[in-house]
Amino acid sequence: EKIRALAAKPSKCGVRYSGYIIKGFRFHTISRKTGRVTQNSGVVNLAENGVSYYGRLSDIFELSYKDYKVVFFTCDWYDIHHKAGIIRDEFGFTHVNFSRKIHTGEKLEDDPFVFSSQVDQVFYIQNPRSENWNTMVKFKPRDIFDMGGEPSSDETE
Repeated sequence: EKIRALAAKPSKCGVRYSGYIIKGFRFHTISRKTGRVTQNSGVVNLAENGVSYYGRLSDIFELSYKDYKVVFFTCDWYDIHHKAGIIRDEFGFTHVNFSRKIHTGEKLEDDPFVFSSQVDQVFYIQNPRSENWNTMVKFKPRDIFDMGGEPSSDETE
């Protein structure tokens, strides 16, 4: 039913946002973070093939369909090829090269869009030795806590 609604045309009016909260993450577009101390535009999309795509959020828009509203993120995606766009160091950190954009929309098959529910938030820390390389840091969403896997004494009795 949801797929059929999405296959129909969306309404002629859409809504554009500079920020959006989903799955405990507060996302902001790159332009909104300009001049701010915090950074909320980093995204990672774990694709079905197990490959992680890293990017930054450039636009947020909502389209209304018959009975549904869908929020899309437009992202600047970066090359995921080893040593060209991504390096994993000996400490397990992932470094992303921001000068190596992919899916820019120049070609028909380029697709910079994802559903808002498909991404998690990451932070990027600029490498002081190389302007284009940034270290990716994952974190848990706000208000989500790891309480451990131990059952409480109430559950075991």
